[in-house]
Amino acid sequence: MSKKEVVSLILMLIVTLYFGATLISYVVMPNAEFGVTEILLIIAIVVGWAQFFTWHARKDVKKDELGKKIVRESAYLSHQIVFGSLLLLWIIDFFFINKGQNFALFIALAISYITFPIVQSVHVKKYL
Repeated sequence: MSKKEVVSLILMLIVTLYFGATLISYVVMPNAEFGVTEILLIIAIVVGWAQFFTWHARKDVKKDELGKKIVRESAYLSHQIVFGSLLLLWIIDFFFINKGQNFALFIALAISYITFPIVQSVHVKKYL
């Protein structure tokens, strides 16, 4: 492992231990509840560790043709999942919860829809 990888591993361990202990204190405290911030923090830590375990020892594989194909296809698939789930949430919100008053979810849906084409066009211009 390179020096950069060791530093990132140590940093991930420190962040995980610190915020893990903080989240455990929420369980111990009688009136504490998990909010949106805590849930997003758990998701960020899980995503960080998943990324680390996916590519940590295989940096050269990530750069070859198959690795690039995997990254490209996973980005496309994740974009489709995000778009589909946001569309479903927007439909549920529009018809059942707020009766069409929540524009923030619609804006998030629009952003998720245009993100992949914009990123793809930037990558195409980089190779031209």
